[in-house]
Amino acid sequence: MRVIAAFLAVLLSAGGVLAGQLDVAINPAGKVKKVQAIRRGASAIMQIKQDVFDLKRAGEDGHFIVEDLAPGVYDIYIETDDHTIEGVDINVRPEKDTPVFHWWLPADRLTTDNFDPESVFEEGVKVTDEEKTEAIRRRFRLDSLRQCFDALGKVKRFENFIRFIYASGTDSAVKALVELRRDGGHYAERGAETIWRAEVWQFTWNGTWSAQNRGAKVLERRRMQTADFIQFEKLYDPSLGGIEVKDKGTATVTYTLPDVLDGKMGKARKE
Repeated sequence: MRVIAAFLAVLLSAGGVLAGQLDVAINPAGKVKKVQAIRRGASAIMQIKQDVFDLKRAGEDGHFIVEDLAPGVYDIYIETDDHTIEGVDINVRPEKDTPVFHWWLPADRLTTDNFDPESVFEEGVKVTDEEKTEAIRRRFRLDSLRQCFDALGKVKRFENFIRFIYASGTDSAVKALVELRRDGGHYAERGAETIWRAEVWQFTWNGTWSAQNRGAKVLERRRMQTADFIQFEKLYDPSLGGIEVKDKGTATVTYTLPDVLDGKMGKARKE
């Protein structure tokens, strides 16, 4: 205890506790109403633990900054005049140079880090985009992962709707963004109500892909009148998630607001 107290005394005498800074540059910034940094804790049933920090506009060049952030991992939330976009930390954080895939499931779009799909073909052979995609699917066992997702979607559960939105990982560990919904039939229901959740689930490979009983994280849970749910919006972008802030350092993020937001990456409101 004396050692801890002495350490804290040194920190205070040095000018404060350990802290970092987050600087987010958004283009175009004219429509931005709010920018926040979210530090998520371990979620429990019916309880979401998170700390939210407001970023302040710095000058006229589209920068939004928050100082004195504790070191850790943060997701960025952006609210504009038209839409809301929230980061989601879907990174499994493998060892350096480990091949990683990123899969936008509704559009079936695939990208990779540290893996060249042409490397599995003989040198000099012309490879089509379809063949590259197939090489990625084989390398990361994505057809088997899709079967796992489909099987989970058929399991009888409280929700009557489940959708896998995005997945990222290695050939042995994966995280997936999942949307769940129950329409009607709630306890103490008042009129037509909808319960909606967004969660991150974890999967591992052990001869087949399987979901982990522990490690799921609830990003958001809402219970609302169905008429309000139709107009509700929460879209997710992995590029705004998992931003690491270090002690006495500045984490910088540059983000361009998309002209068209893909409603398949979350819950889009009905226009």
